[in-house]
Amino acid sequence: MVFITLLPLMWQSCDDLYGPRKESTPVVVTATIAPSSFTFGDSVMLSATITDPSTMLTSLHYEVISDGRTVATGEIPLNGDTAVINTPLFVPLLSNQADNAKTEVHLIVRNVLKGVVTHQITGLTAHRPVYDRLFLVTDNGTVAVLDAGAGNHNKYTGSGLTLDPAFRYRIAERLHTDGTIDFSGDVYGNVNGRVAMIGKNGESAFIYTPDADYTKTITFDHTAFTVTAVGDKLGADDLALSAFGNQDIDNESFRTLTRTLEKEKTYTLFGVLADAMNVYNPDFFARVSASKVKFLGETGDYTLYFNPVRKNIFVGVANPSYPDYLLACGWGLGYPTRVSSAEISSVYPGRQRTHTSWGFGNVMNYVLLRRIGDGIYQGTFYTPGDQDHYAGFKPFENTGWANEKKAGAFTFTGEQIISGDNDWIIPNGANDPIVESAHYRFTINLKNNTVHIEKTTI
Repeated sequence: MVFITLLPLMWQSCDDLYGPRKESTPVVVTATIAPSSFTFGDSVMLSATITDPSTMLTSLHYEVISDGRTVATGEIPLNGDTAVINTPLFVPLLSNQADNAKTEVHLIVRNVLKGVVTHQITGLTAHRPVYDRLFLVTDNGTVAVLDAGAGNHNKYTGSGLTLDPAFRYRIAERLHTDGTIDFSGDVYGNVNGRVAMIGKNGESAFIYTPDADYTKTITFDHTAFTVTAVGDKLGADDLALSAFGNQDIDNESFRTLTRTLEKEKTYTLFGVLADAMNVYNPDFFARVSASKVKFLGETGDYTLYFNPVRKNIFVGVANPSYPDYLLACGWGLGYPTRVSSAEISSVYPGRQRTHTSWGFGNVMNYVLLRRIGDGIYQGTFYTPGDQDHYAGFKPFENTGWANEKKAGAFTFTGEQIISGDNDWIIPNGANDPIVESAHYRFTINLKNNTVHIEKTTI
């Protein structure tokens, strides 16, 4: 008797949950795609009205099929016995996809009792996108322009490049004014080890140019979705990281190269060294183009120091001393950089844009001033420190403690940021005005004992 009593209750429970327990088939009342002619890489709007006469709907599965290839699939959850759908469907471009492709959207609708109906939206045409040019953007921000071949919008080539032999990249249709990718346009990257269309969170692709010091030509086959590269070897006047070694200095990682540099000679930069964010010490280099610098110092042997975190390049010499150089050490000076103190300290905790200290133990303890005339020396530094707006330092003639240049011996012109009679002080006392932390150029004239200070833009 108990079993007989419970059975109707169970039956009633199913009716409450699913509606009347009766087999039924969903009905696609209307289903359209707009526009009917579109470009691969765009989204189209699926509009549909679906009902079920007897039970609840559960899901709508769709497949976008172009020239017999499934290019997109997805699932849209449904509930109730009527569904009104207006949703965008992204239609990607696949490799070797034909132009003006006959396209259909297949719909499969299900209800909770496994009732199924299929529906096809036909009469659609999909076109391959056409670009005048594309932009290859490496993960470190270098941009290379890829131009369409004459009369051929299926291959895009960048020539005369100075990229590294190995790098990660994306290829974009559009860029923002700052050179970053505008994801409102088409973007290509890595999908399961192959080049394909990606969204904002998609992975970068990787390329390696074997047996080369740098990559000089990139070709993107937009039909096959392949990228090929041609490389070359460095010349005597070329600078690339492949020639640099590794060195830890003052608990920071540097790339270093010792070589002869010639006065007024122009050197070509390759790969990471050509990054627009990099600052070449303006007292020793003039950046004449995106990939070229001119050396301003005297001809001789130098060590180039590249800090990948600070993104700056400066030079050092063995036993720098007067009359070729002055050296400034103490607190609150730093070689020029566009990288913020926050970014630096995120890699090297506690570090700032400024890095000098009292001493000559390594090239981070002091900064060089170059002789630019008879008894005249120039140094461009970031000062004072962001964290305390204080600096206290002195120029010296060598890496000893003698022959220092005391502040009281000079007349200061330009930016009036230095005080003190002995150390060159940028004060931060309670009653002192806060000196802006910025790049300043110091010109020290030992002939007339003057120092001109001007704020400068890096």
